[in-house]
Parts: sequence; C-alpha cells; structure tokens
Amino acid sequence: MESFESIQNKLIRAISKSSDREKIFCLWRFWNNKNSNISVAEPHSFYNTEKPMTDEEVEEYFKEEEIILPDHVMKMIERGMDDVKNGRVYTEEEMDKMDEEWLK
Repeated sequence: MESFESIQNKLIRAISKSSDREKIFCLWRFWNNKNSNISVAEPHSFYNTEKPMTDEEVEEYFKEEEIILPDHVMKMIERGMDDVKNGRVYTEEEMDKMDEEWLK
C-alpha cells in the first residue's frame, strides 16, 4: 500500500497540472461538503495527544545549557581569536592556492 505522503504528493501534482476546471471545482465541492468531516480551513491533528505546551514546558524545552569546555580547547579558541584580531589569517584565494600545491 502506498504511503500517505506519496498519495498526498501525487494528488497535489495532479491538481497542479490539471486544466480541467470541472474536476477541480468538483473536488473543491467534495472537500467542502457540509456533510463531510473534511475541511480545507482547519487541518486535522494526526495525534490524539497533541496539545499546546505550557509555559513551564516551553521554558524547559528552550532553556540554555551551560557548556564548559576543557582548558586546552579554550586556549585554542583564544589563540584563534587573537590570530584574527592581529591579521594572522589567510584569504580564501590563498587557501585555494595552498590546496592546489598540496594536492600536486
């Protein structure tokens, strides 16, 4: 059996490519039928347990964790920042040239 996503994509492509006004209007009328439980205006949830997060859950989900790097990593970062500050860097063109030389 085809997956939901596959059928959905095929339907979208068929609608996009169709120039048959009557088929499109018929589909639209079917989709918005008053007796139908399908509505274009309001998508259905795929999960019965889907609910908005509480403020506390949002805070917990997005809280920042403190990351402590080892001293040797911090020293490498500081050395790199100092190199940038004092112009000890290469341009992209210089790096490309070095790569070419190295690959010979």
